Amino acid sequence: MEKIISRIYELIKETDNLIEFEERLHLYMDDLAAELLGEVFTRIGQAIKENKQSDHWKVERDDQKTILFSFGPVTFKRTLMYDENSEARYPLDEWLGIKKYQRRSPFVNVKVAEMASESDYREVARVLSEWTAVNISHTTVGSIVKEVGNAQAEADKEMVRELEESASLPEGKKIDFLYAEADGINVRGTTKKKQLEVCHGMTYEGWDKNGERVSLRNQKVFMTTQPSELFWKEVQARTAHEYSLEQTQVVTNSDGGSGYSAEKFQEAFSQSQYPVLNQLDDYHVKQSMNRALGWTQSEYKQGVMLALEERNKDAFILWLDTYESTLEDEKKIKRVSEFRKYILNQ
Repeated sequence: MEKIISRIYELIKETDNLIEFEERLHLYMDDLAAELLGEVFTRIGQAIKENKQSDHWKVERDDQKTILFSFGPVTFKRTLMYDENSEARYPLDEWLGIKKYQRRSPFVNVKVAEMASESDYREVARVLSEWTAVNISHTTVGSIVKEVGNAQAEADKEMVRELEESASLPEGKKIDFLYAEADGINVRGTTKKKQLEVCHGMTYEGWDKNGERVSLRNQKVFMTTQPSELFWKEVQARTAHEYSLEQTQVVTNSDGGSGYSAEKFQEAFSQSQYPVLNQLDDYHVKQSMNRALGWTQSEYKQGVMLALEERNKDAFILWLDTYESTLEDEKKIKRVSEFRKYILNQ
């Protein structure tokens, strides 16, 4: 501890301002964490080796392996051994859950995939290099997205199969309310004009407020590059393993678009005895209204918005009819008609 404090004190003296100090401190702490974790893994590997030797495993050689964590590359020693069946194995890798050609921690892979669902691959690579010790190319980001998506899909397929073959639903947590959201996100790939759709959803049991901050309670995230039909089966299977929803009111939120309609939610949470309450999310409602009524403020938009907030169907139709009567452009009239249908069909 004294060595660490002394080094931090030196960094303060060596730097001219807090920006430079914080940047160098961040690098130092990352390097320190990587060094310490490498030493811990090496010591665990030594203990495992000695234990396996008592079980008559034979030592072949000591190797080094490097895994990229969010705080940088961690290098450690592990031992190649032959078990009682003369099969070559790395017992430390097995104990840590590291696969043969794995070069990154599961946490790094998951976080990269989550970031890629909201940005393009080049931007993800840039942000990671600036804010973390993860320095990867945009093509590697694309590979990670596919790798994580395929791994999640395989795990969820097994869960779906178990649910379909089971004679009864698993006994899960009982809750009064469950909230769910889902949407499709198009992510730019590594080749020009090529996009990858990521099916993204989440469930949560409610929310807690701490001042202005809101946190979701027991949030579960679903994300896959598989077709939406498989996505919904996975949502149903994972939720059924987590909860017993027979007495639960499910409330959902989406844009109502193709693949994410109220019917999809109803099917996914069909074990509940209550009809799923589905609502359009605020963003898509306002976006659709702006397309139909224009982007500037007007008394028509204010009237429509008030009618929506008060759930007043008659007032909503009246305001739209009034606005439509002022139009002569067929394209604008068509947009109003589509907006009316979009809202009234939900």
